[in-house]
Order: sequence, then structure tokens, then C-alpha cells
Amino acid sequence: IALLTGDLDLATETALALNNAFLASGSSAADAERGLTQYVQMLSKGKVDAVSWYTLQETMGYALRETAAAFGFAGASAQNDLYAALQKGTITFDEFNAKLIELSNTTGGFADVARSSTSGIATSFTNLKTAVVRGLANVIAAIDEALGGTGSIANYINRLQKLIDTFFG
Repeated sequence: IALLTGDLDLATETALALNNAFLASGSSAADAERGLTQYVQMLSKGKVDAVSWYTLQETMGYALRETAAAFGFAGASAQNDLYAALQKGTITFDEFNAKLIELSNTTGGFADVARSSTSGIATSFTNLKTAVVRGLANVIAAIDEALGGTGSIANYINRLQKLIDTFFG
């Protein structure tokens, strides 16, 4: 993106805005990669094409709806109207890119939506991991105690290793 824009700061802001747009729209990593590829292709041409636009609709639908609304397009045809305006040049790709960045950085924008939609999942997985580790530690401690105390599990594992070596030998 930096090579295409000639501006490292703009490229960074664009990359962050796109990342937020994909996350806010619920895209997987593979979908975000597809969307980014198509976006970069459109950025390099300075215009949109149907295949690339369709990919963006799949990968960042929420963000496109919000962007279309910010440009004054409403209703079921808002995304298609934005596409038509981009094709005609009434909205340039640079203006479209700037609007994505603006919408990502505003309060309640793509960055905030991305953060809130992913934080719940991340927190849940962290809590699940903690519960599994805690539960596994309790099980191991109970087994070790049943076997006679600290270090007993290691002794049994070492004995199993000898049995397995003998079996395969």
C-alpha cells in the first residue's frame, strides 16, 4: 500500500482502517486476505471493478454499508449506488479510501466495532483456557496424591517408558 500511495502514513492508516473494516464486518483471516488483495488491486488502478467490489461486499459488508451511508447513499441499493459513483468518478477512490479511514477512527467507528466484536470472543477463550489449565492441574495433583505424593507421577511415567521400550524392542 505504501508503494501505491507514496505515503507511509497514509498506507498505515489505510491498512489499519481495512483491518478494522474486515473485523467489524466479521471476516475470517482468509476472507480479510481476499478482501485486502482486491482492495490493493483497485487502489493500484484507482478505480473499482465488479469482481473486486463483490469481494469487498462479501468481506467487509458492514463497513461498505456504513461508508455508503456516509456518502449519502441509503436503502437496499446503497452499496450499489456507491459502486456506481466510484465507477463514474463522482467519488474518487482516494475519497473512498479517506472515508474508510475517517469512519474507522471516529467514535463508534470500525475500530470500536472491531474491538467490541472481537473482545468478547477473546475474553471467552482466555477464560476457557484458564479453566482448562486449572482443572488439569487439579486432576494431576489428585492423581499424584493418590499415587503417594509429590513425584509419584513422574516415577510411573518413567516405568511406562521402560515398558513401552520393551514392548517395541
